[in-house]
Amino acid sequence: MSIEVITMTYNQLDNLLRQYTDSEKRHLSGLFSDYMNTPYTINKKQSQVYQFTFSNLLLNDSIMITKNQRFAPVPNHIHDYIEINYMYSGECKEWIDEKSHIIHQGQMTLIDTKTPHSIENTGENDILINFMIKKEYLSHSFLSRLNHQNLITSFFINALHEEETTLNYMIFNTENNERLQLFIHELLREYYFPSLNAKEMINSLFLLIILEMMNSLHTNVNYESINQSNSIIINALQYIENHYLECTLESTAKHVGMSACYLTTLLKKHLHASYKELIIQLKMEHAVQKLLNTDESIDDIACQSGYQNLTFFYKKFKEIYHCSPKEYRQRNRLSL
Repeated sequence: MSIEVITMTYNQLDNLLRQYTDSEKRHLSGLFSDYMNTPYTINKKQSQVYQFTFSNLLLNDSIMITKNQRFAPVPNHIHDYIEINYMYSGECKEWIDEKSHIIHQGQMTLIDTKTPHSIENTGENDILINFMIKKEYLSHSFLSRLNHQNLITSFFINALHEEETTLNYMIFNTENNERLQLFIHELLREYYFPSLNAKEMINSLFLLIILEMMNSLHTNVNYESINQSNSIIINALQYIENHYLECTLESTAKHVGMSACYLTTLLKKHLHASYKELIIQLKMEHAVQKLLNTDESIDDIACQSGYQNLTFFYKKFKEIYHCSPKEYRQRNRLSL
């Protein structure tokens, strides 16, 4: 793609984000959102906290991107997904867990599920982008790609396990990180102006964004804050990811320096999955990639994915994906 085309698309993206939405037009005319029918709870300080849900919007997508609606405040609220806020333009005042923060252009926040937060009134140039992430997106293969000695990895595992922790939000001073800005703008461009392989591009760019956010933390100063169990889990996941065709529970436990029994307990507690279930998931992910990206026979793919028993492979595949491997290949290749 030429530089001229990329520049034009970035300009289109900027114009799109600055256009008034229907909600923003109502705000400008003095009509503000009515939260009367929105469920709420009362927190420890007897304040009202709304429970926002976007489950109906996230049925088919693990990541959803929205623009914060300008010219009106967003009340104190919680939700059941992880949220990343990116200040595309201008600035805003955001209250997170009863602490106020001024978020400047290029900066980011990472907010855990059920962490109360609100946004004060924003103006014309104050464009805040919300990335809403299903907890299911934090798959074992995704987590295995992250550095196990990092606060963000610890944050994600705590969110997945719904542990009570003081690490319930993070602020990233990334305004001068040009590479991160590039990744985010590319992700936004792919989301609003999708290419042929938009889903794969979005997933890849999102992983790059998370990795660059990790780089911005200078992780060597954060090791002591990381829960030891989280570090062991990521270490184990990385080992399983690289050796899932031949590793065993015993070899994995030996790699992380603990008993097989204790590793099993940790996996169940933090990931709600057994060792066997993790192996099956990774084998199936390998099979799916082969189905979509090669013309190899399904029986050959099953063998390459570690299944000599073809009947068991077909049975497990249907349990997970609710269709046969042949049907999966046909449906998803047509949608690409």
